[in-house]
Amino acid sequence: MLTFDFQKIVLNKNASLMLDIGCGEGRHVFGAMENFPDINCIGIDMDESSIAKAEEGLEYFKSISNAYVDFIKGSAYSLPFNDDSADLIVCSEVLEHLREYEEAIKEIDRVLKPGGILLISVPSYLPEKICWLLSNDYQNMPGGHIRIFKKNSLARLIKKFNYKLLSSERFHALHSPYWWLRCIFWKTQDSNKIVALYKKILEKQIIEKPNYLEIIDKLLNPMLGKSLSLYFKKEI
Repeated sequence: MLTFDFQKIVLNKNASLMLDIGCGEGRHVFGAMENFPDINCIGIDMDESSIAKAEEGLEYFKSISNAYVDFIKGSAYSLPFNDDSADLIVCSEVLEHLREYEEAIKEIDRVLKPGGILLISVPSYLPEKICWLLSNDYQNMPGGHIRIFKKNSLARLIKKFNYKLLSSERFHALHSPYWWLRCIFWKTQDSNKIVALYKKILEKQIIEKPNYLEIIDKLLNPMLGKSLSLYFKKEI
């Protein structure tokens, strides 16, 4: 599921390159391919198994793009791209994992063109804080979240790099209770019937998108949305 609405952004007329930093299995690359079929899209991630799954997905989605699409192994701290080379950069659910997250932001800023669009999402403060309160194991799992961001402080940090905040929103409210349940039943979450039942509800929402679940999700998003999404434009 995407953490941004690509239809809300307007790219420069001659935009040619989109980068997804920490692309995982490629969901935002595929979303960009669908919305901007003439732009080259590259996903970067350190996890080789995620890249492999993204490449499998590309076999299914590649027909929707008219441009070059690839997934490569790489670090957010050292992107293999020239200065001012990307028109759109996505960094979704990544910064909360990084110890030197400001260094990653500096590297992203180096690569993004003036006038380019930067999309950043992190776990929303309240849902994430509840997870931390419910389970120490959630906090301490390998590769997990090592910080909780507040919207205003993160936005101020990005603005220091000469960015304008265009808008913000929260997504996936129905995912928040699922993670709370996993935290409550952390030791038995894989076999717990309550967790399994709620997971089926989420799967129904993702696959079938029934109107009643979509409406509930949207109504709860402003308060309980699991992801906070920020839309920035780099000043010229």
